[in-house]
Amino acid sequence: MCKFSKYVLLSLAAITFFTGMAPEKAVAADDENCLMCHKYQKLGRITGDGARRFYYVAEHEFMQTVHYNVRCRDCHDYIDQIPHSEVKEGVNCAKQCHIKNPATGKYFSHKQIDDVYKESAHGRPKIPSGPEAELQENKPYCIYCHTNPKYNPDEKEIPKQISDRCVVCHEDDRWVDHWYSHTARRINEVKRSPSEVVELCSSCHGNEKKMGEHLETKAYLAGTDSHGEEGGHKEHPEKFTQAAKSYKASFHGSFNKMGWDEPATCLNCHAEAENYYLAVHDIRGAKDPKSTVHLDNRDKTCAKCHKGTDKNKNYSQIDEVHYNPHANSIIEMYVEEFFFWLTALSFFVLVGAITVDHHRRLWDKIRGKEHVSHKD
Repeated sequence: MCKFSKYVLLSLAAITFFTGMAPEKAVAADDENCLMCHKYQKLGRITGDGARRFYYVAEHEFMQTVHYNVRCRDCHDYIDQIPHSEVKEGVNCAKQCHIKNPATGKYFSHKQIDDVYKESAHGRPKIPSGPEAELQENKPYCIYCHTNPKYNPDEKEIPKQISDRCVVCHEDDRWVDHWYSHTARRINEVKRSPSEVVELCSSCHGNEKKMGEHLETKAYLAGTDSHGEEGGHKEHPEKFTQAAKSYKASFHGSFNKMGWDEPATCLNCHAEAENYYLAVHDIRGAKDPKSTVHLDNRDKTCAKCHKGTDKNKNYSQIDEVHYNPHANSIIEMYVEEFFFWLTALSFFVLVGAITVDHHRRLWDKIRGKEHVSHKD
């Protein structure tokens, strides 16, 4: 046997040995040994346009996610050889999953949500292409919000009475634990807190650089200037780039900052109340007739919290939530500043006058007692 053949056999034996030594959980997810290459942190390349791409997979992180037992090629099904050639197609969340839906007998898919998302203001393909690629890249794809995080560290463990009952048939504690964390807890009312919703939306809508670039690209593709000529007037960029800032300065945002349990957040206004979990994927622009904040729909949206306001069309026309005088008019800005300082000064003068009057009365009372004592 030649030396080369011996080296090949030894290499195969070593690979087989170390693969066999891997934990059972890891083998189930990586039965094609993709991590032989993708376990290296420096694995990556620089694309033709200078972008850096990393292909490292943190196994210890992945094994704690809901997809821990999904084979790599269940999602990357376009790979037909290993080692594979350059990957030019991204993972599509609308593809069929490895799990069968017991209600339909078909493999599970996020396609219903993906179809709704694509029609929304945020909708975009996984890998943008064509003349609008730059505009699409500024929009959030599924994984921007759904980063497949670890289970929440403060998540309560599965109740023992439930696990004891499940393992009678399912036998595997790990399966029961993951099923409960991924499925059963979603039966409960699990939503992001108001402050988390605002933080998530603000990561884009509060980012002046990101929103500014998006607006510039949109205007360029439309053949208009950077302000966007629409309806005979120019839209102010600050109206878009300061959406988060103006909300936080509003009545609703103030309650959110104070830690109130149920202030109106971005999703209360921009998503339908019915079928909330599907509606959050269908957020539309304000000019879209289907949008919850379209002029024809605002009264109904406001009435979700402010009962009876749907009968008063004027109420929903108040632009208080995203009111930004700095963007609308320099006169409004100075008027707002004037009344702010006038109110603040009046408050301090009033408090000062009350304090002085209180001390005067107290001093008169003390002096009165001293005068009476001197007479005695």
